[in-house]
Amino acid sequence: MRKIAVAIFNIIFHSFYVIVLGETDGSLEKQTGKTDKFTPSEMRRFTMSRKLVTRVNLWLLWVSRGRLGNSFLGRPIILLTTIGHKSGTPRTTPVYFMRDGQRIVLVASNGGSPENPLWLLNLQANPLVTVAERGNSQKMTSRIATAEEKAQLWPRLIAMFPVWQEVEDRSLRRFPVVLLQPVE
Repeated sequence: MRKIAVAIFNIIFHSFYVIVLGETDGSLEKQTGKTDKFTPSEMRRFTMSRKLVTRVNLWLLWVSRGRLGNSFLGRPIILLTTIGHKSGTPRTTPVYFMRDGQRIVLVASNGGSPENPLWLLNLQANPLVTVAERGNSQKMTSRIATAEEKAQLWPRLIAMFPVWQEVEDRSLRRFPVVLLQPVE
């Protein structure tokens, strides 16, 4: 069963890589060494692919009540619910995460897009969020990590997902790191 899951993962990842970057030699375990900024065409394809994958992942998590869709490309995912900074309505999105004791650490990469992800704008306006992990929900408060905190956490984040460094290098902005702390 494990071999089948790995084969399916490889097919999905390589298809995603070809669609977004038009290349066949992608790996999540190492950087490619590219330093040129993303082209507008790459960003359009990535945005389209990201929206499709997000919708499918949210649907999987909803249908399975948190049992399926807890990871993507081999990395763990939480459902982050923020309050819309303009609408005031709840917004839920799957986000890669790393545990740091009781804290949850997020990278606001938005796939290297020039803009911060909307969930970051939402939590800046209202730092109280809800996190669902494997069907279990928890209220948390959020804040953007200081430069020192990011410097301390970044090597662990890169060890977990090496592509983040390359994507940040190719992006037009530095990625904020967000810390989520359980509500007391």
